[in-house]
Parts: sequence; C-alpha cells; structure tokens
Amino acid sequence: MGRYARRSIGAAVLLFALVAPGFAQSPPKDQGTFEFYYGRYDISDVRFTDVYKKGGSIQGLALSSALAYGFDFYSEIKVFYKTGALTYTQEKTTFLLLPLALGVRYVLPGSFLRPYAGGGMDFYFYYENNPIATTLNIATGYHMTAGLYLQFGKNSPLRLNGKVTYTRVKATEDGITIGLGGLEYGAGIAIVF
Repeated sequence: MGRYARRSIGAAVLLFALVAPGFAQSPPKDQGTFEFYYGRYDISDVRFTDVYKKGGSIQGLALSSALAYGFDFYSEIKVFYKTGALTYTQEKTTFLLLPLALGVRYVLPGSFLRPYAGGGMDFYFYYENNPIATTLNIATGYHMTAGLYLQFGKNSPLRLNGKVTYTRVKATEDGITIGLGGLEYGAGIAIVF
C-alpha cells in the first residue's frame, strides 16, 4: 500500500472519528420544520445577466413534513427581485420571480449534525415590466439540493440550516427561450415541531 493510500485512509478514519459522535444518538422523531431562509441566487443565462447583472438576494419560507425512514416532503416559496436596464435603450426594467419548490429529501439522523440531500419540481411565477412589454407567466423545472442542519442544543426546537441548490428552469416568450435556473446558496433558521 502506497504512502498516498495510507494518508487517504488515515484522513478518512480521522474525519469519521470527528463526525461520528454527532450521529451516535438517535433523537426523538421530528414531525417537520418551519423555516425562514435568506440566500443568494445566480441566474446563469447570459441574456438575463446582460440586463439585470449577475446574482441577487433571495428570501423565503419553507415547510417540511416527515415521511418515513428519514425522508421528508418539503415545500418552499421564495421571492427574487431585480432591476436593470434594457441592452439597447437603457430604459429601466424590473423582474420579479416567485419560485415554488416541492420535493423529497433524505435527512441523515443525528443529534448535532444532520446532513440532507434531495430534489424535486419547481414552478417559477415570473413578472417582467419595461417600456417594451409586460410579461406575466409560469415556467416549470427541477432542482437538486444538499445541506446541513446544525442543532442548537439537545432539546432546542431551533436549527441552523445551510444549503446549496441547483435549479434548471426554462421559460419561453415570443419564441425566445431563456434559462431562469441557476445556483442558489444560503442559510436559514428552522423551527422543529
């Protein structure tokens, strides 16, 4: 066995020894969570970033309900708002996005750290207003998410939630398709019930 393999195995064993105590005790079964979320959302389509610039804040609420075997059903509703300037006329334009996400995730049981991963469907309600046109429509897509709950004490109903989500959503207006999906990351406070 080579030096690199021994170091890799040693690092893995050390990491497991540090993280394992957080998963050792099985806490009482939670029924669900209610969450407040704040993060950053980057729509990846170049045509969007030409008008509205890259990224912006996104905030919202989430609700989850325990299913079985560590799986949760979750729903999220968020708001994303941007102002920009049209590429040719430089006139003001505004964009409002209301993403609604529904999905299933697996939450690894633990007492202090609870990582999770999942995915689901997205429904993007969007509104754009500028001197050229006003658009109100809906687009559908899907997302994948991964995150980590951090428990605030043994019996506390509060958890800190950090997560990363990638969404793929395409909208078509007047024969032009634009991607409204992208990378999202942020944190929130969850109330466990």
